[in-house]
Amino acid sequence: MNVALMLRWVWRILRGDGGLWLQLIESKYLQGQPLLACAHSAGSQFWKLIQDIKDEIRLGLRFSVGNGSGTQF
Repeated sequence: MNVALMLRWVWRILRGDGGLWLQLIESKYLQGQPLLACAHSAGSQFWKLIQDIKDEIRLGLRFSVGNGSGTQF
């Protein structure tokens, strides 16, 4: 159940669905990087749990490239 709850928080981070708490996560941990590319493993217990479930996050994600104009490799 804890993994499901954490995945819900991750979903909100990926969608940008948050207020002050999301701004805190973005400035303290992400620092302009995408969530799955961020290797910052130290921090709060919340952040460490998110880092621990990265494999579960990747299982449920898919990317839509579209016409490719906004995609960088």
